[in-house]
Amino acid sequence: MKVLVLSATGCMATGLIRALKDDPDYQLFAFTRDPESDAARALKDAGLTILKGDYGNKDDLENAFSQGIDTVFFSIMSDRSGGTVDIEQAKNVIDAAVRHGVKQLIYGSSARIGTQENFDRVTAKLPKDSFWHTYWEHKWAIGDLVRRSGLAYTIIKPPIFVQNLVREGYVERIYPDLPTKYILKDAMEPDSPAWWADGSDVGTFAAAAIREPERYKNKEFAFGAEKLTINQVAEKLRKASGKDVKVYEWPAEEYEASKTHPFHSTRHAIADIGPDPDGGKPKEFEEVELTLIDEWLEKNKAGTWLAK
Repeated sequence: MKVLVLSATGCMATGLIRALKDDPDYQLFAFTRDPESDAARALKDAGLTILKGDYGNKDDLENAFSQGIDTVFFSIMSDRSGGTVDIEQAKNVIDAAVRHGVKQLIYGSSARIGTQENFDRVTAKLPKDSFWHTYWEHKWAIGDLVRRSGLAYTIIKPPIFVQNLVREGYVERIYPDLPTKYILKDAMEPDSPAWWADGSDVGTFAAAAIREPERYKNKEFAFGAEKLTINQVAEKLRKASGKDVKVYEWPAEEYEASKTHPFHSTRHAIADIGPDPDGGKPKEFEEVELTLIDEWLEKNKAGTWLAK
């Protein structure tokens, strides 16, 4: 079986590649913008076929899908400009999949996207011009494109990624004071719980769906490894790093202003709504072992601020 992994060097795809790369029943094709990057070279060394391309380039996608692809896994980076580039890219992927007769489409989405009730509950709490309102609105729209594609599909909806706390390219954008000042600045109430997970477990679930396509045909799953408060997250960071990580204490005026902040506004919304009732391990995926947060931090701290 030929599996096309789009965004192959991203954290979601990692679990899929890890699960299937040594299985002779699957031939993996990695679609990436930069085949010369260290991450892409590592995939080539692992035996994957590397395909250079961009979601926005239909010719690149045509070349990728012309390899006789059976299954495609994709996730889409949200358009941070406020435009609709992410939706157009998703259309390009889905159109190519339909045109080439792909048998299975697997989409890595986001928690709380999948029912109109959940969607409305989340977006009602956010300013309409905020990035996160657009983020969830577009995740919903892309999921709907997948559902209406006519292809057999599986949609996997992860919660907050532990990678956001540590990985270069993630932590500087989301928690800029964490790597240098060891301050975890998050607008959720310190004792409000939310689901967390290793982003690569999305790919682990995707691999399970690829192995048993009929079992997971036209289904959607949310998951979470651990339900944690920000205080508990800080404690895990202290344990992994040996550093005195502190939760930021918000002055009242700044806390009120954070309700319209591009990132922190969504944390208020999540806190108001409460932890996703669909979190945890889906009963349909009993064989999948979720990565615990302590385990991930210990295994991946080398070369990050945790180990400095």
